[in-house]
Amino acid sequence: MTDNEACCPKPARPAASESKDGNAVPCYKSARLAESSYLSPYSRTGAPDRAHPNTDPYAPLRTRALATLEAMGFDPNLMVEHGVLWADHQDPYGHVMHSQYMNFLGTTFWRTLESYDEFLTHEECDNMVQAKTVIPALKKYELDIKRQVKYPDTLIAAYRQDGMDPSRSHGTSVLFSLKQQAIVAEVKGFVTYVDVKTARPADIRSLGPNFVALYEGISRRAERAKVLREKWERENPKRKGGPTANI
Repeated sequence: MTDNEACCPKPARPAASESKDGNAVPCYKSARLAESSYLSPYSRTGAPDRAHPNTDPYAPLRTRALATLEAMGFDPNLMVEHGVLWADHQDPYGHVMHSQYMNFLGTTFWRTLESYDEFLTHEECDNMVQAKTVIPALKKYELDIKRQVKYPDTLIAAYRQDGMDPSRSHGTSVLFSLKQQAIVAEVKGFVTYVDVKTARPADIRSLGPNFVALYEGISRRAERAKVLREKWERENPKRKGGPTANI
C-alpha cells in the first residue's frame, strides 16, 4: 500500500444512481477523481444526497485536522480550505509554489478583518476596508516553510490571535495539509493600525466606543487562544532533536 492509499484509501465504487426524473446517473469508477474530490461541488453541503463517484475520502482527515487546529488555539470561525490545483499551484517539479503558500495564508487575514463587524458598524468596517479612517497595515512577518505539498491535497488555512495592543494585532497563520496531517507552512507577524490621514500608528480605542469594543473583543480572542495553545503544548511536547521539516 502506498502512502497516498494509506492516507486517502480508495472509496467503494457506487453503482449508478437515479436522478429525479428517473434516468440513471452514471458513476465513474475513478480512484483519481476520488483523490481530488475536494474540487467537486458534490462534496459540499447542499449537494444532492445520492451515490456519487466523488465520495470524499478527505472527510475523516478533515475531522482530525479541524480538531487538532482548534486544540492548538486556531479560530474555527476564520479558517479557509484551499484545494490544490495541478496546473495553477505547482512548480515544474510538482510541488506547490512557495508564493502560493502566501496566497493561501493571506485569506485568513481577510477573514479576520471581516470578523471585525462583530464589534463595528457596517460603515466603520467599510471605512477601514476602503482606507478612509484607519487600516491594519502588515508591518512584519516571518514565513517558515515546514513541508512540501503535492497535488492532490487540500490545505486548511487557519489563524490564531496571539496578542492585541492598542495599535497592533499579533497572530499566527498556518497551512495544514489534510493528507499529511501536519502544518506545512507557518507565518508569525503583526499588523499596525495606521491613521490614513497622518500615516502614523493609531490607538484604535481613540476612534470611538465600537473600536474600544473591538480592542477588548480581540484581546479576549487572544486570551482564549493562549489558554488552548499552552494546554496543547503541555500535552504535546516537542521532541528534542527531532525533525522539524520534511523538505
